[in-house]
Amino acid sequence: MGEIGIESTKKAVEWQKSPSLYQVSNMEEINSRSMDFSPMYGGKAKDNNVVIFVSSREESIGNKEDGWTGESFMDLYTTSSERKRGRGRGRKKGGATDVLDVSKLGWSTPVPLDEEEILNTVQHEGSATFDSRKKKLYFTKCVKEKEQQLGCGIWMTEKVGKSWKQPEPLIIGKDSSSNVGHPSLSPDDKLLYFVSTDYSSRGGRDIFVTSYDRKAKAWKTPKNLGPKINTERDEYYPHANKDGYLYFSSNGLPGMGGLDIYRIKVGKDGMPLADAKPENLKYPVNTNWDDFGIVFEPGGDEKGFLSSNRKGGKGSDDIYAVFKTPVVFNLEGIITSSKTGEVIPEATVSLVGSDGESIQVTADKEGKYFFGEANIKRDVTYKLTAEKKKFLSNVGDATTVGIPITAFDYLPAETKFLHIVKLNIALDPIDVPIVLPNVFFDLAKANLRPESKIALDTVVTILNNNPRIVIEMRSHTDYRDSEEKNAALSQRRADSCVAYIIKKGIAADRLVARGMGEGEPFVIPAKYKGYGSEALAEGNKLTERFIKKLSAEKQEIANQINRRTDFKVLRDDYVPKKPVVQAGDGETGGDTKAQDEPEEAAPGEIYIIEKRESFGIIARKNKISIQQLKKLNGGLRGVRAVVGLQLKIDPKGDYTEWDETHYQVKKRNENFKSIAKQFDMDDDDLEDLNPDMDPKKLAPGIWVKIK
Repeated sequence: MGEIGIESTKKAVEWQKSPSLYQVSNMEEINSRSMDFSPMYGGKAKDNNVVIFVSSREESIGNKEDGWTGESFMDLYTTSSERKRGRGRGRKKGGATDVLDVSKLGWSTPVPLDEEEILNTVQHEGSATFDSRKKKLYFTKCVKEKEQQLGCGIWMTEKVGKSWKQPEPLIIGKDSSSNVGHPSLSPDDKLLYFVSTDYSSRGGRDIFVTSYDRKAKAWKTPKNLGPKINTERDEYYPHANKDGYLYFSSNGLPGMGGLDIYRIKVGKDGMPLADAKPENLKYPVNTNWDDFGIVFEPGGDEKGFLSSNRKGGKGSDDIYAVFKTPVVFNLEGIITSSKTGEVIPEATVSLVGSDGESIQVTADKEGKYFFGEANIKRDVTYKLTAEKKKFLSNVGDATTVGIPITAFDYLPAETKFLHIVKLNIALDPIDVPIVLPNVFFDLAKANLRPESKIALDTVVTILNNNPRIVIEMRSHTDYRDSEEKNAALSQRRADSCVAYIIKKGIAADRLVARGMGEGEPFVIPAKYKGYGSEALAEGNKLTERFIKKLSAEKQEIANQINRRTDFKVLRDDYVPKKPVVQAGDGETGGDTKAQDEPEEAAPGEIYIIEKRESFGIIARKNKISIQQLKKLNGGLRGVRAVVGLQLKIDPKGDYTEWDETHYQVKKRNENFKSIAKQFDMDDDDLEDLNPDMDPKKLAPGIWVKIK
């Protein structure tokens, strides 16, 4: 127990610094100075505004000592909420106020569940549970006669009209004298959980599960829930919830002190799943006092009640409302000019989420844009595109995945946690040349180096994001060597850049290659942060005369800056060429002829799925219809959208080369051997062509390289 104590102390400190999403509020209107605990939902089958609980308040019939608690005997009481529209803190749902903190609803004065002394008697009536229809009531009853403790059992009764049937004890297994209590039925009524010191108890009180044998009309011999739940100390108050978890209290597992509330995933047989572990519900559900008897509204874990004797209560044990606080996000930012840093008013900002969300807003006059909680959800990634006339559009990524609760602000007036995701986007003005860093060439050569291709890929992205612009790719040299040689070298380099971009699928008539030679020395702009910013000042014009006055070290820096590649936007009204057909002489029906030949189709783009996303989301991201996506990819019948799957996404793209070098798997039973046979290949050669592909995981839709 020493190790558990050390772990508990560490966890208690950690959990109080980083509390869970749950909030806890005292049910002051129904609690008394006595013990009030173990709430459950009563009323009609679908009502959640009636609560039944256990209390030792003065009105109780029994006044003997309870063998389980050492306190006075108790009775079952009931109260109902006054569901007034608009009272309390909550959120709108279906037009009515769906209040999370139910302690604010207003509750009636508790009265005995049964005043005829059929259910409530001079003995102790304790923790109870209804079946799913709220017809049958199972409850704990402890009997003491002539100062002799006869133990506790589970009894069952039904309500007939306004009265209760005479309760009958349950016999579980073959032992009618076992000490049992704290019943809880599973949501489907097939399983009964309870607490006992008998049967195969591991030590102290353990939780067991049993089921009803309809043929024998008896409850079967119970099963101990095992060491994942039951410890050498005590476990109490099981609550089988519809979310598949069993909630319970224990003082033998690592916790914050006293009894803590835990949950564990259980199977159809009621036993913990093989890989399940008990989860502590942490602070503020748990404290260093006794916390127990949690119950949630049927169907979820958003709100319910728990019992606790924590500090600040009204009595020794009190009932508390417990509710999970919504986690919401806002996404906001400012659109600015990349050159001046000034805000760009009224830019258009479009948002597309990985959940399929798509919306567009206009920034205000201060350049601010905003997306509220209705559009921004938890565990979603977003792509934003900002656009404004006379600027290049730009994209940015934002995410709500993996944001820790410590990053949120709690808003008490609105009962929610809020985290603001901020993303500022800078747009390049089209009237200023844009310098491309890392476009390097070997000395006196025009061949692109690998790092240069990476830089030019950003230009491809810009052109794809701005389909109406035509640009001039410009290559500059320093002053060394003759002007004629520098002009020729820079032209060859500009031609290399343009050729690479065309190869990437950009139309040739959107690009102009221009060798600038040494004719346009670079001028250090305001707020320059690029290469050499620490050596040169704002406004320095890097002419030959200026550079030669610098130190040798700064001369090399200045010359490197001059040896740059940039691009300049020439137009922003580009329209792709289309073939124009002109008729013959009109009288003889002469031949038609194309004024402009259609452009040769660029190689089609291949999209690789990198995360979980549906075909619908992929189609929207690539601005095509789901029907086009299916047509491009052989119908996608029986194909799953798995990570790594390759997809054609360009309806106008040329996939001739792709189809000649790849084969798409059509059946589940295909393998490298059968595919190789179709193409008269050796299956080992086929495997060599696809070194990263697992032959055992070939599935319909996967593309296998064959050449």
